[in-house]
Amino acid sequence: MNLGIYENTKIKVIGMKDKTLLQALILGVGQVAAKVLSLVFLFRFANDLGKDAMSLYAYAYVPFSLFADLACFGLIPGTSKLVSKLLGQEDEEKVNHLLRRGTFYCVLAGIFFFLFMLFFSRQILSVSLFEGYTEETFETVRTNLLMASLSLFFLPLIHFFKGFLQGHFIMYPSCNSIILENVVKLLLYIVLAKYVHNSVLVFSVFIIYLIGYVASFLLLLYFVFPYFKKKHEKFSSVPTLLKTCIPFGIATMFFTIYQFIDSISLPVLLPVEGYYTAYMYETIRLIFFPIVIAQALGGVLNPKINYMFQEDRIEEAKKIAEKCSSLIIFILIPFMILIRYFASDIYNLFYKQENGAVILYHISILIIFFGLHKVLIGISLGLPKAHYIIIATILSALAKYILNLVLVPKFGYLGAIYATIIAISICTLAAYFVLHREGICLFLKNIRDLLLAILTTFISIFFVVVFRVCFLLNHYPAYYSIIAYSILLMGSYYILLKIFKQTYKLCIK
Repeated sequence: MNLGIYENTKIKVIGMKDKTLLQALILGVGQVAAKVLSLVFLFRFANDLGKDAMSLYAYAYVPFSLFADLACFGLIPGTSKLVSKLLGQEDEEKVNHLLRRGTFYCVLAGIFFFLFMLFFSRQILSVSLFEGYTEETFETVRTNLLMASLSLFFLPLIHFFKGFLQGHFIMYPSCNSIILENVVKLLLYIVLAKYVHNSVLVFSVFIIYLIGYVASFLLLLYFVFPYFKKKHEKFSSVPTLLKTCIPFGIATMFFTIYQFIDSISLPVLLPVEGYYTAYMYETIRLIFFPIVIAQALGGVLNPKINYMFQEDRIEEAKKIAEKCSSLIIFILIPFMILIRYFASDIYNLFYKQENGAVILYHISILIIFFGLHKVLIGISLGLPKAHYIIIATILSALAKYILNLVLVPKFGYLGAIYATIIAISICTLAAYFVLHREGICLFLKNIRDLLLAILTTFISIFFVVVFRVCFLLNHYPAYYSIIAYSILLMGSYYILLKIFKQTYKLCIK
């Protein structure tokens, strides 16, 4: 009897893990596809603008992204968690009421942050813009910033609708919307770039962004609109939503906060040399290509873990947390080393800054730190208590600011990278602590997985080096050789990983 119950539970756990990974795959495919489209767009954009005009874009984009995150403060994971929690309590009518009130709140949030950007854009730019700028440059960047801020009318609604659908464990609308958004941006840019050039192109690109967001909003509205018609039960929905979103907002703002701190510290490096644009914008975009896989997995794990804890299915949650945290380590380590190994080739496929490839080589180490953090935060914020994560995030932001002041003048952009590693480690360790308190012990297992992944990747790199020596592909275009060597590395890595894991299991037996 007990054996039968055990077997049924085991089958249920495996099925839940597979379903979770399937949902993560759906969301991940959308985000990876969107990232590819975004890189194609940025490749065209960066080449059309050139280094100087690209700086005008970056100085407007960084403060805009900060206030965009503030307007959407924790809405996707917070809404997702609240919806999954209410569904776990069988309060579907409250979920429908949340949709109505949450939509109204998001409209107000968009208006508020747009007006804030409108009235305080001068003060914002005076903090982050490099020293020695002219009045003409200042006004150009300010105009770009105001054009970008028009998107704030739609971004909170987009994030809220995504969170609402993901709380129902429906991932494909988010997948489709982000792909549509980037397809619209790319197609509009291809048409527009034929007629507009230089600084006016930067201005126009932010209008293209707005149209892309509108397309994404309309698609998501199509999926959530039927829920507006369903019966609803009133409750203090907006205060409850804000209470749920604030921990997520603080925890998920770490990247934006770090970028804003860097935007204050790094203008010392002189944008003329291209360091600022390459570090703050170009290389960050390239390393986030693999990180979006972790972001998708964390986004799925948040409502799933929360739903399981509502139903007291802690063992299932533990199995999923172990499988997913190990999976992301085994995925990100080879990507990180691959980007470091091909830093020059990969960077030069998209951008042309003189120092960009060196920066990409160094900044690629953040892949494993950002990726693991996103998964662990996705798991830990799905648990009942998350105040340790909030405290750790605030402490990490303070650490990042102080370390930047100390390290950037001495080491340049490397100082900013070191500061980010230390700061994000504070958040990651806090996530491990929260998970440990809830009986999900991942730290030692993840360390073992990390060492195994690094060892396997280095052996695979050795095979690639031998192959490159024996079979030079220099007479082919650069991207052919990158693809060929990458397939060899990933294939070797996968085979060796399977061998090592099987050997480890046999040794245990």
